[in-house]
Amino acid sequence: MVCSSGIGFDPLIDGTRHTFGFEGIWQGTAVLYDHQTRSIWMHLTGTCIEGKHEGVVLERLDTGRHTTWKDWLTLHPDTDVIARDPRWMNRAGDTGYFAREGARSGSAFLPPTFGQTIHARDGRLEPHALVYGIVVGKTARAYPFHRLESAGLAEEIVAGVPVSVWYDRRARSAAAFDRRIGDVTLTFALDRKGVIRDAATKSRWTLDGVCVEGARLGVRLKPLRGLMAEWYGWFANHPRTTLWRQF
Repeated sequence: MVCSSGIGFDPLIDGTRHTFGFEGIWQGTAVLYDHQTRSIWMHLTGTCIEGKHEGVVLERLDTGRHTTWKDWLTLHPDTDVIARDPRWMNRAGDTGYFAREGARSGSAFLPPTFGQTIHARDGRLEPHALVYGIVVGKTARAYPFHRLESAGLAEEIVAGVPVSVWYDRRARSAAAFDRRIGDVTLTFALDRKGVIRDAATKSRWTLDGVCVEGARLGVRLKPLRGLMAEWYGWFANHPRTTLWRQF
């Protein structure tokens, strides 16, 4: 099964480590249950929507941005990889829910049973359009990938916070940062080679928000908790979200 929205949470609830299983699909996205209380959780937000823990929100883990295995391994060569459990392979047939050739984020296809669960829709974007969504305070903001693709990055103020959203064309992913360093608010742009540099010192920054060359060498921007998702999933969980436009 394809999932565009990888996300991690701390499973500790009141000091007890919980384990989770797959409950089903709602709003076209996965719903989980915990084995300890059978409470029901939304995977996009980590919010319990039914059961003993209703209203509890799991703490997000800083798991970084979506990237390619090649790029990840370059940065983290000693990475451990979880082994597949053969007991759970091919449960839905040889190709699972999606044919292998269609297994791509943002694919304009959902099994009929998935689509039937989507009750909250919004026509501002195509349902399967990929977005990078952030929540600052109580304000939800979505950055469509097709707009980031042409712009490379986006900068604005969201709920009083100077935000910079950077797009990785190769991995088709994004990351968001608070662009303040102490009392200084930085402005970023792409140079002719597509390298991210701050306007004041022309220092070079990686897509992980780290300065690797120039006057600000070693400085790390504060990441903002974001999520890559199809528009239908983001909107279903954040129905008051606004959209970034390039112009």
